[in-house]
Amino acid sequence: MTVETQPNIKAGALRALAIALSFTISFTARSETEAPEHELLLIVGAPGEATYAEGFKSAAKAWEKAAASTRSRIEIVGLDDDDTNDVERIEEWVTGLDPTSSIPAWIVYIGHGTHTQKRTLLNLRGPDLSATTLSEWLDPLERTLVFIHGGSASAPFINRLSRPNRILMTATRSGSEINYARFGERFAHIIASRGGDSNQDGQVSLLEAFVATAQSVDQFYKDENRLASEHALIDDNGDSVGTPSDWFRGERLIKTPEDDTTPDGFRSRQIAFIPSEQEKTLSHERRFARDQLEAELESVRSLKDSLSEDEYYERLEAVLLKLGAIYLQEDDS
Repeated sequence: MTVETQPNIKAGALRALAIALSFTISFTARSETEAPEHELLLIVGAPGEATYAEGFKSAAKAWEKAAASTRSRIEIVGLDDDDTNDVERIEEWVTGLDPTSSIPAWIVYIGHGTHTQKRTLLNLRGPDLSATTLSEWLDPLERTLVFIHGGSASAPFINRLSRPNRILMTATRSGSEINYARFGERFAHIIASRGGDSNQDGQVSLLEAFVATAQSVDQFYKDENRLASEHALIDDNGDSVGTPSDWFRGERLIKTPEDDTTPDGFRSRQIAFIPSEQEKTLSHERRFARDQLEAELESVRSLKDSLSEDEYYERLEAVLLKLGAIYLQEDDS
């Protein structure tokens, strides 16, 4: 969390700031029987060729490893040998979600995609799944949703799925980038290895993982002296307009939109698939409350130029006091 440290800040705001930054408070460790960190649906698409199948399986194992390390609940579709209809299994998982849970729901797709003027599809064993159909299934969800499409022709999913409290990543910036995409597989291994922790806070946020993966993909094309055929996007502000990775340096936004639209990046900084030991001390409910207050703090900062100095710091102090209270609460376990 970035905070103002101007010399003329009021004493009360300084006290609130000190409380909010007291992240060294000890909490009782939560038991292994509590709710999982995340609920993850991992979809492995039809590989088409043996070389792709190996990469898809390796990425799936990386997600399994990551899920096991953080007690996440994971279901994998696309790797078993039975004749189960993959689309039906996906529908069953999505429609079975608690729509208001405080636990983040993740849908990760490793595979190929296709796009035409009429439809954008995940290429599965058996019938394919369209972005329109998936959007309809997800419509009742109010909880945090993370959707990662690491394959080709993936960008149109942002247009279909974007809304507040959703973090979307695609390997491509348009549906016309139809060649095999490497983003999804590399993202899986960065998550499992906890690589890309640019701010050294002990965990890799979604934004950090996105930037690190995109940089890895870009480097591949440079090393191979090939024209890049994939350009990853992230959308986490619900405006259906993805932001490319080169707008970020680590978690820091280094470019801004030309209009007054809210830039992406804030929500994805708040979530890590494998949380730090410190983050694990907070229940899902307290994390959710913390995230909401950080969003409120960001909103106050955006009003700085339109408020008087006294009003600005009064509002800042009020939010920081609430944030500090989140960390001062006794653990419920």
